[in-house]
Amino acid sequence: MSAGRLFRAVSILSLLLPALAGADHGGPLASAPMSPFVTALIAGGLAFVAVLLFALIWRLMTERGRDAE
Repeated sequence: MSAGRLFRAVSILSLLLPALAGADHGGPLASAPMSPFVTALIAGGLAFVAVLLFALIWRLMTERGRDAE
């Protein structure tokens, strides 16, 4: 399969799959009402933790490379 055909197939799927998703009509699965400030704090905290984990993994992987030399 050529790269062009693969790109077209992925493009078409990415346009059609969101149309199949169901709408959120509330009920028990609706998200709890939170203020935008709390949502931003949670998102920022999660991003910070992700960066810390990335830095830790990076450091551990590069230390192993130095030991082998």
